[in-house]
Amino acid sequence: MKDWLSDLAKVAKFVVAVGDCATWGGIPAVAPNPSESQGLQFLKREAGGFLGTDYRAQSGLPVINIPGCPAHPDWITQILVAIATGRIDDITLDEFHRPETFFKSFTQTGCTRNIHFAYKASTAEFGQRTGCLFYDLGCRGPMTHSSCNRILWNRVSSKTRAGMPCLGCTEPEFPFFDLEPGTVFKTKTLMGVPKDLPPGVTRKDYALLTMVAKNMTPAWADEDMFIV
Repeated sequence: MKDWLSDLAKVAKFVVAVGDCATWGGIPAVAPNPSESQGLQFLKREAGGFLGTDYRAQSGLPVINIPGCPAHPDWITQILVAIATGRIDDITLDEFHRPETFFKSFTQTGCTRNIHFAYKASTAEFGQRTGCLFYDLGCRGPMTHSSCNRILWNRVSSKTRAGMPCLGCTEPEFPFFDLEPGTVFKTKTLMGVPKDLPPGVTRKDYALLTMVAKNMTPAWADEDMFIV
């Protein structure tokens, strides 16, 4: 497989890596990484990978990374269509070679639970239609770059809309924790404050904001906001 990849990469006009394993190494690349797995141009956040930092396809572009475990089908098809129709130059890649149109915003953008996040109104159960999944169930929506709540899966829903926490599968560090039962769907805290906070938020600010938000939480925050 490595020989095929090496030979094809030399003559390819475009190279697109789909899924975490192809982009950053994914689950197989978790330390101690006995299989020596790596992505095409990254190993987690470290540039390099199988093809090397300086690799460019014949188009002059590096590997176009579409991460996810699994990757959203719309992300894949839209990039392939852009290549096929000669519009790939309209796509801007971020520092990890991800198309910004899909990965500049956070998973939280468009989440139906944003009002609960603002008021620190939490839920500790899967499948609930109310409450934020960040505070108890380890949802990584506020820290994960993806458009899962803007471009819905099957044009219908997303993990958070279905009451399932985001696992951050589009980020190079995925999986963030070991996969043993009881360790994944649980928010890790330090003195009552989540260990991982949204970008730009300090622990001190978070603690103060939590105190104010909880005192201002309206009664409807605990009600079922969906109409059947």
